[in-house]
Amino acid sequence: MRRLAAAPGVAPAIMLIGLLVLWDAAVRIFDIPAFLLPSPISVAESGLENAELLWRHSAVTLVETLIGFALSAVVGILLAVIMVASPSVGRALYPILVGSQVIPKVAIAPLAVVWIGTGMVTASLIAFVMAFFPVVVNATQGLNSVSDGSRHLLQSMRATKWQEFRYLRFPTALPHIITGLQLAIAFAIVGAIVGEFVGSNSGLGYLLIVTQGNLRTDLLFADLIVLTVMGLVLYYGVELIGKLVLRRR
Repeated sequence: MRRLAAAPGVAPAIMLIGLLVLWDAAVRIFDIPAFLLPSPISVAESGLENAELLWRHSAVTLVETLIGFALSAVVGILLAVIMVASPSVGRALYPILVGSQVIPKVAIAPLAVVWIGTGMVTASLIAFVMAFFPVVVNATQGLNSVSDGSRHLLQSMRATKWQEFRYLRFPTALPHIITGLQLAIAFAIVGAIVGEFVGSNSGLGYLLIVTQGNLRTDLLFADLIVLTVMGLVLYYGVELIGKLVLRRR
């Protein structure tokens, strides 16, 4: 029994089941109206009845999230390399990058709609804006975390700048980069939802707005559950890929 309880995923599963039981009991005991808080069974039934609708909108949000994440990974790592390779550029850019994070991304979303229009491009762009900062910060810290002794050794062997990055900085920075990518995928899905809130006619974020307006709370909860599962799968997917890469290295 102890071994079963200590197995990965068992404790969260027990906690989840307990929360569902408490949720269902609270709805029944206090006779809460369904439009305020539906029972877990009602949410499950609504999810099954609208499975095709949820799948269609999930596909849109997934594509937007992956586009924003991919852009954040490429641009973030490239920007980190530039700032580390040229410290003067880094000193000029880093305060601007930090300052840009003070601006609420929800405030940027309406501007993106005005400049670009509505649809997948806008949501993907907002996902990118929200996701690239942790990639830049973690990649920069990782690339700068090499020891002076190792760097001087390569320089004494007349290694080029590219060889220094390839054989020293990138391998050292890999754990930091993977951590940044894990954070980025979580931020990317939030950015995609924000983009759908303000300028889209499809996606899970758009469906949240519609279900709220129609008081379809059961479908709204089903939407949130699908969104949560998608986020968990993407996050742990990036983590798994990162572990495989580190093991290979």
